[in-house]
Amino acid sequence: MAVQVQLAVAALVTLLAATGEVAATEANVKLKDNGYEGVLVAISPSVDESRAGEVIASIKKTISDASEVLFKATQQRAFFRDVKILLPKTWTKTPSDAVALNENFDESDIRVDVGTGVYGNQPHTEQPGGCGDPGLYIHLTPEYLVDDKESDVWGPRSKVLVHEWAKLRWGVFDEFGYPNDEMYPLFYATENIVEGNVEVIVHPNYCSNDLLSGKLRDITSGSSCSYVGDLPDKNCRFIPDDDQVAVSSLMSLYYIANIEEFCGETKRHNLRAPNKHNNKCDHRSVWSIIEMHPDFKNDNNPQTEAASPTKFTVLRQEEAKFALVLDYSYSMRDYDRIKKLQSTARRWILHEVAEGSSVGIIKFGGKANVEAPLTVIEGEASRKMLADLVDTTLRSATSIGAGLSLAINEMLNRQKNAVILLITDGEENTSPYIRDIEDQLVASGIRVVTIAFGATADQQLESIAQKTDGKTYTVFDTDSGSQLLDAFLGALTYQPGDTVADIKVKIHEYAYNGTDNQVSKEFPVDASVGRDMLFQLKTSALKHTVSAPYLVRPDGTPVKTATFDPLISSWAIKVPLAEPGRWMWIASLSGDKNQYIQVDVTAKARNPDILPIFTQAWASSGSSGVDATVSPVIVYAEVKQGSNPVIGATVRAYISHTSTPDEAIELDLLDNGQGADSQAGDGIYSRYLTQYPFTGRYIVRAQAWNNGSAFINSGFTANRAPHRRHTRAVPAMPLEMPVYCCGSKVPFNAETAEAAGEFSRFVAAGSIQVTKIPETGDVLPPSRVTDLQVAGIYGDSLTLTWTATGDDLDSGIVSRYEIRLSSNDSDLLDVDAENTTLVAFEDSVQKPELFVEAGETVNVTLDLEESVEIGKVYYLTLRASDDVGKLSAFSNVATVFIAHEPAEEGLAMWIIISIAVAALIVVIALVACVVVSQRREGVRVPVENPDW
Repeated sequence: MAVQVQLAVAALVTLLAATGEVAATEANVKLKDNGYEGVLVAISPSVDESRAGEVIASIKKTISDASEVLFKATQQRAFFRDVKILLPKTWTKTPSDAVALNENFDESDIRVDVGTGVYGNQPHTEQPGGCGDPGLYIHLTPEYLVDDKESDVWGPRSKVLVHEWAKLRWGVFDEFGYPNDEMYPLFYATENIVEGNVEVIVHPNYCSNDLLSGKLRDITSGSSCSYVGDLPDKNCRFIPDDDQVAVSSLMSLYYIANIEEFCGETKRHNLRAPNKHNNKCDHRSVWSIIEMHPDFKNDNNPQTEAASPTKFTVLRQEEAKFALVLDYSYSMRDYDRIKKLQSTARRWILHEVAEGSSVGIIKFGGKANVEAPLTVIEGEASRKMLADLVDTTLRSATSIGAGLSLAINEMLNRQKNAVILLITDGEENTSPYIRDIEDQLVASGIRVVTIAFGATADQQLESIAQKTDGKTYTVFDTDSGSQLLDAFLGALTYQPGDTVADIKVKIHEYAYNGTDNQVSKEFPVDASVGRDMLFQLKTSALKHTVSAPYLVRPDGTPVKTATFDPLISSWAIKVPLAEPGRWMWIASLSGDKNQYIQVDVTAKARNPDILPIFTQAWASSGSSGVDATVSPVIVYAEVKQGSNPVIGATVRAYISHTSTPDEAIELDLLDNGQGADSQAGDGIYSRYLTQYPFTGRYIVRAQAWNNGSAFINSGFTANRAPHRRHTRAVPAMPLEMPVYCCGSKVPFNAETAEAAGEFSRFVAAGSIQVTKIPETGDVLPPSRVTDLQVAGIYGDSLTLTWTATGDDLDSGIVSRYEIRLSSNDSDLLDVDAENTTLVAFEDSVQKPELFVEAGETVNVTLDLEESVEIGKVYYLTLRASDDVGKLSAFSNVATVFIAHEPAEEGLAMWIIISIAVAALIVVIALVACVVVSQRREGVRVPVENPDW
């Protein structure tokens, strides 16, 4: 595995992974009076501190230069005013300007980290959403920032950063093709009629407002390209000239000197090009999408005369300060909530909070008081002192605002990296209320992690968590402790740490209450984990465990070293280094069905040089909840080893409403680039949630495991050495071109991939508040098909393939497909256009291969109509409808060149193929002899086409 993948990245990333929360960073950045403020650049601890000076200097220069590019590209409406650079905690010799208030690596907009197996040193944006959705972060490597050879490869740093910022901030996409990508090819064809004759024109896949001059060259030889049918083969590349007239688009060939604007209405948008942006954004221009963003919508941030210089602040991190704000009202005795809180809070203090962090305790009923001031965690004595203060003595009334006010104004006043961990079960009935101190809370810069017991906790909990860039969790009253512990662990994201290798990953969990006298379960320990493995069995009563539980190693050897902590009712077994294989735990129980056990197994990376496979999960939501009639919830789960995608895993989300905790909706998440999923093979699995029994709170959890088909994609090519993206001269020798990534899918090379082995991961995604759900009945249409392709044409038959969509978005089975074909691509998307429908299928008996579960592959062969003409380019699209007639949007547009007459009835297929091959040979020979030099020395895109 590549060395850079084995290097550790920031511990905060792994804490994020372990607890399952991904925060949208867009809310932290504001565009005020044309200047972006709050932009955070975070440096990973895997970057050697010896490079600190040159890396920081390059960050400052890159963003300062990018600010000027951004200002011009946005028509003088935006620039970078204020940028913070966050140093890793491990850097102790690098000077800083200030202490970080609440900035963290996992919420940074731009991350400087080691290269990945898939991308190498290529700058890229993690972008799992759809058109207009913000990305997660921009990834830059120190090599790209400081090595001019790398910037020669991937493009000038300032323009590359603006290109990636457009993806991150505004949710637009690349406007160029990718090598060997069937959906977003490097070239495409259109036709032109000249003096009554049809001429097929080949275009490089890009967007510009004027002709780009250049040449087509074979990268293996440096000479003219070879063709397959009407298009250049996979080794052909378009080499643009350095000097161009065109000035757009920055989402296309941004490395050309003249290119410094986005395509739009004034800078013509190439809506025909089959690139990612056109596909994702329904052929709308980049600038039209940008203008719809709140940054500019309704004339926000109109043009200004000049951009001010960028201000930079270098920040150092401090340890986290946690204020536990605990609800001690009488309602906490219901369902043993206070006992569960006591047990979990004690375990969190005794075992989970990092050394050096500080913890204080506030209890509230009708009033609030400080039980313990902020206390630095220094050894067992400090932990025990704090843990002993979490008792079960309750009080009357409930004033959440009182507890929060005390935390803001006394305990955490003027503290850096401050976090409130608020646990409550009820609605407020005594002032001050949350609303009374909400503005003060938001202004303080203190994050709030809220944990709500049951369904009746105040609905403002989600709001204050969202507005303070915190997190929100819900815990069922039937929970035996796992959900509450996950919520407590979620707060640990804000502890600055060291490396991924030292974070705990949950590899097994199991809850049981029943009449069996002995319970046992197997669990896998995979090759990426095993160090400091900790088995914990929490029981509702000591007498329920008849004897100490024990482990059994893969070779059958028992491990009987369990110890019991009566204060948290938990057994523990520690294994310094657990060998890979299937382990087992065995527990002897009383058989009392009213008692329960909860088992959790965690482990760290097997060694510091190999990162663990980890999973993180999250769900789309908003500060005021989710209106599922407008924007259905999307559940995401990321499965990676370091930055390398784990593909082929089985990933399942469990979504439970607080009123029916035992009836979880199971949702298998997919990484196929369809429906809710943005890109195939990137290790981010997703799916629309289409079932909503009730409004209110839902808890989201996820599990990932290997059913035998999971692989770690450690790089799709063995050679990613730096090569110039383009060259002034075009020599008659192999061209050095970069291998760049990634279009519709992340390429996968079985020769460089590593089998993931047997693994299992469990993760919490927090909770969401659904405020409105679809009415009774089928109201959700099928999602759009985005991968329609022509698989082949044989005589009078055309074979198409695509990924099936669903009856409700990307779930279920559609009832009807309508396939359209036309020689005029603009007619395809016109619902009133005549003579464009090739065929419509709605009979699952007639064509059962069409009507399969969403996510499965569809292959169908269709007969061509007699009216189809030879020598013409045709365009195809399709849309689906469900059983009540709700229609999907039109799919992507596929292209086919009809080169031969339809076959006569009864003509044998081998004769058809022979004729086709012979004809093709003749055509190639004629073309080679007559027009090859004219056609293949230069390629120009006609801009006079009225559809542009």
